[in-house]
Amino acid sequence: MNQTSIFGGNGNVEHLLSLAQEMPVPRFSGVWSTVELQPDVFVPQSFSVGIVVQPEGQRLHFRLLDDFKKFECVYGDRFPQRSIREIMAHAEKTLRFAAQNRESISNIAMDSDVLRLSAPIFTSGEDCEATIERLFADVIVMAPNSKRQGREFVSIDTPRARALVNQELKRIAQMDFEKIVVSGASTTGMLVEDRGIKHYLDFNLRTASACGSVVSAVYKSLVSVELNLLKSSRDLTTYSRIKSLQNTGLFLLLPDEQLLEAKEYRYIVDVIDEQAWKLERDGFRVVSLSSEAQLAQEVYDWARPTLD
Repeated sequence: MNQTSIFGGNGNVEHLLSLAQEMPVPRFSGVWSTVELQPDVFVPQSFSVGIVVQPEGQRLHFRLLDDFKKFECVYGDRFPQRSIREIMAHAEKTLRFAAQNRESISNIAMDSDVLRLSAPIFTSGEDCEATIERLFADVIVMAPNSKRQGREFVSIDTPRARALVNQELKRIAQMDFEKIVVSGASTTGMLVEDRGIKHYLDFNLRTASACGSVVSAVYKSLVSVELNLLKSSRDLTTYSRIKSLQNTGLFLLLPDEQLLEAKEYRYIVDVIDEQAWKLERDGFRVVSLSSEAQLAQEVYDWARPTLD
């Protein structure tokens, strides 16, 4: 049977094809897995206590449960709170090591009788961070009920963070703006040539004698924050060495403290403080603020003495 007999003429086929729309390609695709905890080694009952997501060909990201009050409702006084926290600390250490070394989820060994990872399943969405939050909310039933009302937390990637800071910096720096922010670099990074070979480095601020970067830390995932910091600082270090620059700045946009649980915000700040301490020992100027306007002012104050 041919197309003509099915659709009553080739004209109908062409009409249907003209109405067809291309399915949008998801910005993110990869696999995900749950972290399964068996609180009592003698009782074959496990609970999902974390989400691990790995974009295709990239480092994994994860979020783990850090509040165990609901377990006390199930186990009462028999719930080993201290031991479980030690086990979860081990899980975090294992997953962070795996992220730093680009291990795939299927190759991770938890090395524990009470912890395991479920088989990876395909997933896709707007971005990795949003996917983690969606899966965590849907799957981790032992998470405490959120009491927050009003605005919801929304992650911001680095290109978006740079766009927000650039808006304020244009107002503050005026004619100096173009002497500080490299055109196009806020979304694509800098194309740098070294020994005849071109490389992309992810930073967006460059003056006559300084280089710097605006970086987003508006995530719930500690791995996202940590990897953003490490990548940006590495690229800035590389460029400053190539160009023999002594003035390097890293400007971090923080999440709104009011939109995160106190523990979540503290974890993010602790990671940033630890990395900032190391970078400052290497000569970086590191500033972290939740206000785009205040961060833009810091960028201008840092850059102004280095302008032509």
